[in-house]
Amino acid sequence: MRGIYFAGNGMLNSLADLNTISNNLANVDTTGYKKDINSFRAVYEREISSYNQKKQKLETLGNLYAGTVLDDISPTFSQGEIVDTGNKYDFAIEGKGFFKVERDGEFFYTRNGEFKRNSEGYLVNNSGDYILNVDNERIEVNEDFFVNGNGNINNTNEYINVVDLENHTKHGYTLFQGDEIEAQDFTLRQYSIEKSNVNALNEMVNLINANRKFDILQKAVTSNDGLNAKISEIAQNI
Repeated sequence: MRGIYFAGNGMLNSLADLNTISNNLANVDTTGYKKDINSFRAVYEREISSYNQKKQKLETLGNLYAGTVLDDISPTFSQGEIVDTGNKYDFAIEGKGFFKVERDGEFFYTRNGEFKRNSEGYLVNNSGDYILNVDNERIEVNEDFFVNGNGNINNTNEYINVVDLENHTKHGYTLFQGDEIEAQDFTLRQYSIEKSNVNALNEMVNLINANRKFDILQKAVTSNDGLNAKISEIAQNI
């Protein structure tokens, strides 16, 4: 039975990899998307002990681990390719940092710089979330606005708010929340967007490998199940 458990546990891990890789591939063209990776941890099953005759007590030999389980799915923040679009409402952050946006009074952070000017003249993203300045105020722009590399708007005292994050959590595909820290060593590029950091070729290779592992483990479960059935049959005939 232990062999079936180990193989079944491995199948669940491979299935988790398949789901994450498939999600990465589905977002290969999503602006500002950061690929996810899975991390696993060993699962403690029980402590192994041996009885010491001389000392007349149990002595711990070590721990027996039953396998691994999915522990966390976390994004990788490597830089995606920055491409020019010719659209003045498009922005990309070269380096570390996130745009700060407001949705229904709640703050989120994103690398997706596909913005637009709404009917009220405010700078928003494609979901209608307001882009904020360094005072956490909504940014009102005209048709001729421009932004320099440090986020300064029209040579005024207003700056697009770019911050870095600690203890981040992902919300949806391109939004994050976390603890703000000062963003350093970044350049804001207008007329550009940052593409997804997913390498489609690498993800396809990972997908094939995960599929192969799943198939091998599935065969192991079938083989172990058949072997256990045969052992039971022999035991009944003894």
